Amino acid sequence: MGKTTLCPKCGSKKIKILVPQTGIWTCLKCGYQGGVLIEDSNMEKQIKDAKKMDKLSKKLMRGRL
Repeated sequence: MGKTTLCPKCGSKKIKILVPQTGIWTCLKCGYQGGVLIEDSNMEKQIKDAKKMDKLSKKLMRGRL
């Protein structure tokens, strides 16, 4: 499995270079703009798992589960 480039805010693969001269990237999903990206094959799964746990904990706090 190769490395993938991900948005550090939402974990999306839908990123595009905004300003090539400065290395500023933008995420097409959440709108993040910056020069920091994540390049890790395991990080994508970790971000998705963290989001699932966050949603589950919010449901538990609201008493919906």
